[in-house]
Amino acid sequence: MIRVGRWGGGDIRRGVGIFFLGAFVFSSTFSIAATQTALTLGIILWIIGMAGDKKSRPRRTTLDIPILLFFAATILAVWGSVDRAGSLRSLKNYLLFSVIIYSGSLISSRRLGHGLYLVLLTSGSASALYGILVSFLGYGRGSLGRTPGPFSVAMTYGGIMMLLCSLFLSLGIGKGISPKIRAGSLAGTVLTAFALFLSLTRSSWVGMFISGLAIMLILRRKLVVPFVGILVVMVFILPPAYQERISSIWDPQFRTNVQRIEMLRGGLSIWREYPLIGTGPVDLATLYDKHKPPGAVHVHGHMHNIFLHVAVTLGLVGLLAFCYLLFSFLRVLVSVLKLDLPPPERAWAAGSIGALAGFTVNGLFEWNFGDAEVITLLFIIIGSNLALREWVGGKS
Repeated sequence: MIRVGRWGGGDIRRGVGIFFLGAFVFSSTFSIAATQTALTLGIILWIIGMAGDKKSRPRRTTLDIPILLFFAATILAVWGSVDRAGSLRSLKNYLLFSVIIYSGSLISSRRLGHGLYLVLLTSGSASALYGILVSFLGYGRGSLGRTPGPFSVAMTYGGIMMLLCSLFLSLGIGKGISPKIRAGSLAGTVLTAFALFLSLTRSSWVGMFISGLAIMLILRRKLVVPFVGILVVMVFILPPAYQERISSIWDPQFRTNVQRIEMLRGGLSIWREYPLIGTGPVDLATLYDKHKPPGAVHVHGHMHNIFLHVAVTLGLVGLLAFCYLLFSFLRVLVSVLKLDLPPPERAWAAGSIGALAGFTVNGLFEWNFGDAEVITLLFIIIGSNLALREWVGGKS
């Protein structure tokens, strides 16, 4: 991380840098194209600033080694890949790790952090409202009107809404939050929770449940029982079609659950053939077609489980590096929570832990680590906590 308030250059460059950072955060809730455009322009400006100001260069963080180890495991898998050219092309996805460095370095003050939260709250609430309208106006998919919001896939939208709802919930129930921020955050919580429900993304539902429990255990333990009670009541008063969707979560005979069990068996079969360094980060459709269990019909290009997918593509070496990376994310967030933080920042740290927990649970059923929209927002959250630790004088 860099010293706070460092962009490199004068006030004009700083103002433009803040604009691109704000545009990046704003667009992260609805458009990957706009997000990556703002990110690219912002990083270019930052690099130009660093060329003339050594103090604006990022310092080492506790995430450097975990990220480098994961990257090294990937390079090893690429070297031994069944499709080396395809694996090399996939390395462009690792550019998104720059989001952690970018947001961790340039969210450079408490005031800027608060402003960016308002940007995220506004954009996230608008994205949620858009998804709700898509469903109610009859543009959703399927008989229940499943909404993908501004994205092409409902699972991506569900993952985004889960992360946002975690943050808004935490700022909404945290102690010592100003009335205006609390009111806005609670409104954002309602909108994102409703949009998440209408996405009908079961894995994100489960992830949000775990996230909500984690947040309340950290901030308001007395709310845990009412939280669970309200959810139980809501399930019983929902129309039968929605109740069936919820009950399908634990139904092993439900068609997509059957497919996930098939993927688990097929994925393990591939892993046994490439146990140490995996197949390389390639599309798995051809290999899965050869290894899918008897009776399986559907062919998938990725495993709907982050740990299984990493094990298959990067092998045992990559899986260990990936688990260490996730643990390192959690370690950063917990270290921030342990600091003597003002109320809004403590709530943000708690919401970040909830978001990471929800993301991980969601990832047991989806390849969300490979979803550019979802992982970008998660990396913003991780980077913001690195910045937060810098504000209060902690070690990066």
